[in-house]
Amino acid sequence: MYTLPDKIFHFTIENCKFAIPLSTIDRVIRAVAVTIVPNAPPAIYGVIDYYGVLVPVINLRYRFQLPLQPVRIDDVFIIADSTKRKIALVADKAEGVIYTKAPEMVNSADVEPGFESAGLLRREDGIIVIYDIEKFLSMQEEIEIRRLISHLTQETK
Repeated sequence: MYTLPDKIFHFTIENCKFAIPLSTIDRVIRAVAVTIVPNAPPAIYGVIDYYGVLVPVINLRYRFQLPLQPVRIDDVFIIADSTKRKIALVADKAEGVIYTKAPEMVNSADVEPGFESAGLLRREDGIIVIYDIEKFLSMQEEIEIRRLISHLTQETK
């Protein structure tokens, strides 16, 4: 069972509130140019060069079934570390760090078995959906990203 974190990083997309564990955050940066990769899965905008590492840019709008749009100059990229790779999450706004308290937290499995998120945080201003970044990409998407990045790396040699 997933253990809900005591510190989360809160961000918004289309006025929806999301969070991931603070421990997975590398840095938050302003949006930069994204290199579109032909045949990339729809959950991927493309890649960025982050200090010499090709990092896939995840389309959370697609993942969360929100209105799709291209990356905008005022978006933020949340650079996070999964166990498989570094990823960039596109958000409308970075809200900041929240220190959670047990009474405010609800494990998603207690709400609905099979619920995609890891947990929920009840706040006066609404509910924040907490995600485990390991689940942002399916196994098939991960395989496709590995193939695409390998192909891009070969092209630059």
